Amino acid sequence: MTPSTSIDTTNSTVVESPYSLDIEPTDVVSFVFSSGTASSRQKPQYFDTGRPSECFSLGQAETYVKQIGQGLQSLGLQPDDKVLVFSRNRLFFPVVLWGILAAGCVFTAASPSASVSELEYQLRDSQAKMLLTSPDSASVALDAAARLGLSRDKIYLFCDVDEDLSKYPPAVLQLRPWTDFWHRKEETSSWSWKRITTLEEATSTTAILNYSSGTTGFPKGVEISHYNVISNSAQLLHKRNLDPTTTQGRARVARLQTSGERWLAPLPMYHAFGQMYYCINAARQQAKVFIMARFDLSQYLLYLDIYRITFMTSVPTIMTMLTKHARPDTYNLHAVEMVTSGSAPLSPELARKFEQMYLRRGVQVKQGWGLTETTCSITGFAPDDVDDGRSIGWLNPNCRAKIVPLPDQDRDRDFAASTPSGLTATPNTGEIWVSGPNVMKGYYRKPRETAEVIVVEDGIRWLRTGDVGYIDKRGCLYIVDRLKELIKVKGLQVAPAELELALVSHPDVAEAAVVGAKINGAEYPRAFVVRRAGSVTVTEQELIDLIKQRFAPHKWLTGGVFFIDAIPRTGSGKVMRRHLQPGTGAGSQASLASVSQSPSRQSKL
Repeated sequence: MTPSTSIDTTNSTVVESPYSLDIEPTDVVSFVFSSGTASSRQKPQYFDTGRPSECFSLGQAETYVKQIGQGLQSLGLQPDDKVLVFSRNRLFFPVVLWGILAAGCVFTAASPSASVSELEYQLRDSQAKMLLTSPDSASVALDAAARLGLSRDKIYLFCDVDEDLSKYPPAVLQLRPWTDFWHRKEETSSWSWKRITTLEEATSTTAILNYSSGTTGFPKGVEISHYNVISNSAQLLHKRNLDPTTTQGRARVARLQTSGERWLAPLPMYHAFGQMYYCINAARQQAKVFIMARFDLSQYLLYLDIYRITFMTSVPTIMTMLTKHARPDTYNLHAVEMVTSGSAPLSPELARKFEQMYLRRGVQVKQGWGLTETTCSITGFAPDDVDDGRSIGWLNPNCRAKIVPLPDQDRDRDFAASTPSGLTATPNTGEIWVSGPNVMKGYYRKPRETAEVIVVEDGIRWLRTGDVGYIDKRGCLYIVDRLKELIKVKGLQVAPAELELALVSHPDVAEAAVVGAKINGAEYPRAFVVRRAGSVTVTEQELIDLIKQRFAPHKWLTGGVFFIDAIPRTGSGKVMRRHLQPGTGAGSQASLASVSQSPSRQSKL
């Protein structure tokens, strides 16, 4: 694919955010530790859900960050050196992110479920100079580092400050804990991180190197600048804190002013969403954050209840599991004031069912949308916005979007059913391009791949998102599907998400993913389905008939239905379709074997 030379954008629909902000250029560490007041920064703010007595305030965190930053510099790390964190969520995850940035280095992280080969790839691609691994991931880390020739003195255990490491194998115990390179508190009194004060430096200095999901190829390092991070945080919090326009909204604000905000952190912080919401936005919002080390459905519900969580972050996978829970009335979630869902399409029916089962009347699940390439978020709703559940919201402040028509598209009948009732005609659909201060610098050391998605027109720097959708008359965006995941059946395009939402509506289906199966040179929709726990009754024919009843013939599951133990997903919940791609026959055993070995995501994320 080449840049914009072959793309006709003359008939594009363009929309701008209704809001603009003045965003002061600075560095992420200064941005975090300038939040709140001197008094609020001394109050405990980050907690371990399993051991809430283990906690820290922003004031304490600033001291830790200086100890870490000065320590990393003393080890010889230079500005722009990459430090890779290989760990599940831990209490000190925000601290290690801030500390790496304070040293002038770049933070990058890998999924704790990564294989040796996957970790080796990211270590090599990022050119990481140091690896911090949690004790339970150390064996994989050591094998990956050995393949690259990364010496053991560059590998440290990322553990809790007071953690008992004696239960781990001897090989793990040979690694030094990361606290070994911390400087002593008294040595940090005259030390500080380098402040960024100009827009040029804030936009050119990389803070985070996040890796794209890799659902359509090898993961790519997404360079996120300091200005990208602070811009996205400012955008999100501006929208969140808009003055309430309703009686209900004013009552919500009054309750939060009395109780304070309490956020649960179940989603992984190696991922952009967890970083932005739990490590940046929460600090700026002065919200208490309760960090879950591992996702477990019963514990998730318990923590939402006992910590009286006010802001719930979720993904459709979790929502589905919650609506099929055997005893939802065991838990009280009425302290929840706001719920946001992302990473994949959420059906309005599923959202309404969840609201009825768990939430106080008037609290609505809102969808948002973002990409790793947009730092985190690009659209969403303010708390008082009203929506029927199909939109992903309006643009963040200082952002633009345009709908670029796709060549040879004939999709009106596919989208007519999802057209908002307020529109008088089917909207124009196409690839969504976005622009704003939160759009990435580019793909790390991949200029060709960067040029494929970054297009400059009339002085505006656009990101081609690869998502297909449209804009309604309110300026709200709708996602139909991801361009590269569309299935083409006899010239007609099939959106996998549409079929997946229908399949999970069956009471005995826990999860589903639809891919294109190549059979005799043609492509057909094929479904991979996870049965609900304890159910064995739903059959292939039953699900094939369900799709036949709801959709046109080109969308029928002609490629068959396969029942598997788990849908392979990224840590953020996106389907890894490349792991579901079958062979040339109508049921490749090799492909099915690789899928069945994927770790279960029904109880763990």
